[in-house]
Parts: sequence; C-alpha cells; structure tokens
Amino acid sequence: MNQPTAKNTEELTIFVEREMHFLNLWTVYTDMLADKYIPTLGVRDHSLHDPRTTMMLVIYAYFYSLVEDSNDGVNAFRVWREHFPEEDQAIAAVEAQVIPFRDDLRVFRNRLGFHGSTSRAHEAPGFDLFGAHSGFELLDAIKNFKALGAMLLKKGLATRKSDAAGLNQAREHIDFIARRARQQLGTLTP
Repeated sequence: MNQPTAKNTEELTIFVEREMHFLNLWTVYTDMLADKYIPTLGVRDHSLHDPRTTMMLVIYAYFYSLVEDSNDGVNAFRVWREHFPEEDQAIAAVEAQVIPFRDDLRVFRNRLGFHGSTSRAHEAPGFDLFGAHSGFELLDAIKNFKALGAMLLKKGLATRKSDAAGLNQAREHIDFIARRARQQLGTLTP
C-alpha cells in the first residue's frame, strides 16, 4: 500500500464504511430474493410496492454512491488506485464493467433512488438504466466490484499482519476477478 496521508486515509475509512453498508444492503436483498427473510408488509405482491423492488432501488442507488465520478464524491476506483496502485489492471477490469452504467445509475439515483421526482415525466429518465443495459451485466459488474473490494481489504490486512498465506490467497482471488471481468466484457477469451 502507498504511504497514507490524512486525506486519503480518511477517504479510505469513509469508503470502507460505505462499502460495508452496501454489503449489508446486498445481504438483505439477496436474502429476500432467496426467501431467507420475508418482510411482513407487501410480500409477494409483485408490484412497485414489493419490498424486493424497494431494496433493488436502494441497492442500485447506493452502488452509484460508491462509484460516483466527481471530485467531492466517493469513487472506489480512485480510492483503490491510491492505496493499491499495483492492482491497477484488476481495478481497471472491474471499472471497465462499471463505467457503461455510471451515467444511467446517476440519473436513476437522482430521479428514482434517493432524490425523487415531482412528476412521472421527470422520473422517467431514471428507468433508462433498465432499457439501456442488461440486468445480468449490471449484476456481474456489481458482483465483481464487491469481490474486488473484499479482496483488496483482505490484501491490505494480510500485508499489515505479514500474513503470506492470506496475501497469496488475496492475490489469486484478485487475478481471478480481473480475468472474470475481462471475460464478461468480452476482452479476454476463456
């Protein structure tokens, strides 16, 4: 890891906290989809009011908050590159999966996810995310993002503890995630 400064250490801490909240949201969402958690209100009405739909809205909006492309917002790729510059190829592979969604995710977050709209006409562009992209491609990108984030944290902890086995395990997983991301993008043949 690079030499930390007060600014980038604070940003890393904030990012890790937000990433943990994202993982908690993801766990609730996937548990709901697998019927491990069944809410008592709105269950299985298969409408906008289904709690699974609500969680999907929150997941996508919150995911954008981790990859926002602005100087005053959290951006995982920038944070990861500052702390793990030697992992640029893996970071770039996952980033390449996320970039095509970023603009539509921002509009989705602003119009549907967190900020909301006062008319259906203003809200409508938020749905472009679903028209422009395959849900499977977005889920693949999110899964690779989650996996890379976890492995970079594991690598950082293993480095601090001088844990060679943990470091090797993180290295193998990081390489696997990068390869999978490139395959899913079609930039690497299996």
